[in-house]
Amino acid sequence: MKQRIDMFRHFEKRLPPDDFLVFAGAPRIGTHDDHYGMPRWPACVEAAMGRLRDEDEEFLHAWGDLMTRIGPAPVSVTADLERTRKLLLESPWELGARDLGWFAWNPVLEPPSTTG
Repeated sequence: MKQRIDMFRHFEKRLPPDDFLVFAGAPRIGTHDDHYGMPRWPACVEAAMGRLRDEDEEFLHAWGDLMTRIGPAPVSVTADLERTRKLLLESPWELGARDLGWFAWNPVLEPPSTTG
């Protein structure tokens, strides 16, 4: 791990910021199609809505302990799930840092196929 961190620091010091970001992100480019703006994102959002309604028992069985440690969804997420759904699909940044932080640490947006 130390060697990998040292390598990143080496390139971070020597490359312009934009080039370093490309270098750092390149191994992941094209490997995920389930993030915002990617083909599977709508399915992830729909799965999350069902999970927030406690409709996905398989997901709760697989991830329930982690979700308990992370804590419940913020009221601003659950108070109007249709609004949350729309924002996740169209402009997730409008959810705000607190709500996005909860989503970032919670597996609730995992693609439907990863819960089994």
